Amino acid sequence: MNAEGRLRQQHARALLDSLHPAHCGDLPEPLLQQARQSGLGRRYLARTALRHAPSVFAPNHERWQLWQNAEPWLQWTQQRLHAFTLTLGGIALAPALRMIVERNAVLFVRSALGAENWRRAQSVDPWQGPAPEAVRHRGEALLQCCGRDALALAAEIHERGKIEFIGHAERRDENLAARLALAYASPPARPCSEACWLPASTVPMLLSMHDAEVST
Repeated sequence: MNAEGRLRQQHARALLDSLHPAHCGDLPEPLLQQARQSGLGRRYLARTALRHAPSVFAPNHERWQLWQNAEPWLQWTQQRLHAFTLTLGGIALAPALRMIVERNAVLFVRSALGAENWRRAQSVDPWQGPAPEAVRHRGEALLQCCGRDALALAAEIHERGKIEFIGHAERRDENLAARLALAYASPPARPCSEACWLPASTVPMLLSMHDAEVST
């Protein structure tokens, strides 16, 4: 196989690895995992995905190379994409999270968000100073709506992360946004870029930080 063929295969594999099972037909989870590990299974998944999203799964996989350096998530697995999504959601809620001082409330939110994401939410400053009051109020309203329901809070934080992440992709290219949306069982209504709380520079900054952490 020549270099062009290997490149096409690399991007095709990454595309399937990021795809949410909801877009892979009606395969049970055990069969889906087996299909991801075999050539025949991956061809079946690719055909299924092509019918579902032809613009994303068109055979010219080389086009993703244009964004490879700036958008390292193009090579991430679905698990890694979801972890980054939760991190983004936590940072978007940071202005509201920093207002929590009562010990039990802090422990509850930290447990729902995860210790590492809680730490990032406290330390990352995407606004380079005071965050807009509107963002803090929206975050506080979200926290109040979830109450002490940890599952609901985690789901809302993840949903906020999806909006921020897809909004970033929309600002880059529609093909990127359409591809990223397929990483989620239920992508948010689009366009997402108009509903973002975080500054446009946030996701590129976090992607650079993430890449540096993985490299060390």
